[in-house]
This record gives sequence, structure tokens and C-alpha cells, in this order.
Amino acid sequence: MEPSQPTGRGTAQDGLNAGEWRDFAGAAPQDVVAAPAVVPARRLSATRLYTNARPGSLAQERDRAREIVGLARDTVTETFSEIRFGRKIQAANLAPVVSAIAASVARSPTALPSVTRFKLHDEYTYLHSVAVCGLMLALGNELRLPPELTQEIGLAGLLHDIGKARIDADLLNKPGPLDLTEYAQVQAHTLRGYELLRDSGIESEIALDVCLHHHEKVDGTGYPSGISQETLSIHARMAAVCDVFDAVTSNRAYKRSWSPGAALDWMMGTTGHFDPRVLRAFRTLLGVFPVGSLVLLESQRLGVVIDEPAESPTTPDVAVFLHADTRRELEPVRVSTRSDPIVGLEMAGKWGLADFEPRRAALLDAFAPE
Repeated sequence: MEPSQPTGRGTAQDGLNAGEWRDFAGAAPQDVVAAPAVVPARRLSATRLYTNARPGSLAQERDRAREIVGLARDTVTETFSEIRFGRKIQAANLAPVVSAIAASVARSPTALPSVTRFKLHDEYTYLHSVAVCGLMLALGNELRLPPELTQEIGLAGLLHDIGKARIDADLLNKPGPLDLTEYAQVQAHTLRGYELLRDSGIESEIALDVCLHHHEKVDGTGYPSGISQETLSIHARMAAVCDVFDAVTSNRAYKRSWSPGAALDWMMGTTGHFDPRVLRAFRTLLGVFPVGSLVLLESQRLGVVIDEPAESPTTPDVAVFLHADTRRELEPVRVSTRSDPIVGLEMAGKWGLADFEPRRAALLDAFAPE
């Protein structure tokens, strides 16, 4: 599946075929690596984790988020390593990290997700867990969930994919597509993870539920239980959105990432996978104009958002390519929306842009930062 052509094709049960599971299942087979030496975040002070920091600019919060993410990655890496060596999960070791991530997203819901989007090949498995934690906490705030649930929601995000620590390494490291039998074994990470949490004495119902059900779909065609929206908890529905978004917007060894705008367009256009209310809230928390969004400018030019300015997120730069009134093709140029304001978000179908996905990808490539 190419980023320029997001689709939901595949089996009726999964919405994906066996070769495509990794875009939506968390860690890709070749991304599972031996855990490096780490410095456990539980030994770090609240000051270094910025738990009590005051709100600042988006740029300042991104700097804080980079340090928090690094420390969180180390702790998650250590947790996966301990599981592989047969040890139990120590939830107390994760608590400082959850608190730090929760504090960061409370100060700025987009700073930490923007930092985790760019993952190195050997970091994906661990940073995916950190990213989903941050996204779930920010989404919980957007949905106005009770603040007393913050710690449990964050723990659920950090541990949602822990079952991959118990999937056979040869299978996870298989370089080619998985057959149906292998795919079923990988799907078992949800059950394995649930068992690991239960056997480790994790009592959080939210963490247990999310670990088991983050691959369910609201139409009942997900796994492992095939339960639908009426039965799925709000937390499992949140995890489904956050897990998929982070997977498809992350740089991967075997495919290019989708831009946030492309991912949101695809997710909003699917039926039966996500809770529409949760997805709308998720789009809101990501900001007005995510990178890759199609927008109409005051000058009646259509363009693609190409950056996320830290100090002025409502006035991003745009690569214009088409005049909306005349439908005349334009030479792509970078335009500041401070001088040519954005009128609104647009959908490609409204303008008959059948080739928009490859065009969007080409524009983002052409105007990518040096």
C-alpha cells in the first residue's frame, strides 16, 4: 500500500490482507529489534520530566516533548526487554512517564505527537507505544473524559502493543508478506498482551480492555472478538483511532509515511472502522490545518499545507497548484497564508481532483524541508 493511495482494501474481516497487516498492527516485522541499553525513566526527577512545568510556546513545548519522548522510549524499551526475558510488567515504573506525557499534552496537545511522528527504523516499536499514549491522553482531554482516568488511559496507550514482546521473533522479523496462518499468529498479540497484563497484576480495566480490543472495528469486523460499537468501550474506540493514525503517519523501512492530512482524509472517508464522533474529536485536537491538508486560499487558489509553524499554527505555508475559479493549473509555489489567508479546508472530490493523492505526495516532496 503506497502513501499516495490510501485504501482499506483486504479481507472482509480485517480490511487488510496479510501482507498489509503491519500498517495497522503497530510494529512491523523488521522493526522488532534487540532492546538497547537504557536509562530507566523511573529514576528521573519530576523536574527533568517537566511534570510541573508551566505552559509556554509551542516551540518550547516541542523541545520539552523531545526529552520526554526520549525518556519514555527508554522506559518502554526496557519494559519490552523485561517481558522477553520472562519478567513481569512493573506498572509503577511507567507511572512517571505517563504523568510526564499527560502534563505535556495538557500544555499542548500537538507538540508531543509532532515529535513522535519521525521515528528511526529501530525505534518504531517503542516510540509507537509512546505516541499512542500521547494521542490517547490528548484525545481523552478533547472528549472531556474524567481527569481521574488520565493515568489509566496513558498506561493503556503505553502497553497496548506489549503482546508483540511474546510473538515469535522469526515471524516478527520475516522480511516478506505474511501468509494467512502467520497473520493469525501476529493478530494474537492482542490476546498475548492481555494475558501479560493480567499475569503481571495490572488491575486497570482500561489498560486490559485497550490491549485486548484496540484492533476491533465499530462494524464488528475487527479482532480478536468481533464486537461492534454498541459493545466497545470509548477507550477501545479511542485506541483504534490513535493506533492507526500513528502507524500510517510514521516513516517506515518498507514504505513512506502518509502526511497527517492524507491520513485524516482516508480515515474520515472509511466506513465501519472508526467511531465517527471519536474521529471528529481527534481531527479537532490535531489542529486546524495538518500538513498535507487541501485548503482554499482567499485568492481562490487551491493548495496543500506543507509545514507546521511552531509559533503560528493557523498560518502555515501552502504549496498552491490550481486556481479554483478557472481550474487553471498553476506552477507550484510556496505561499504564506499570512498574506493570503486560508478560507477553509477542502475535499479533493469536491473539485474533481481524481489524481490528488499522487499530486499531494509530489508537492510535499518538492517542498520538504532541506
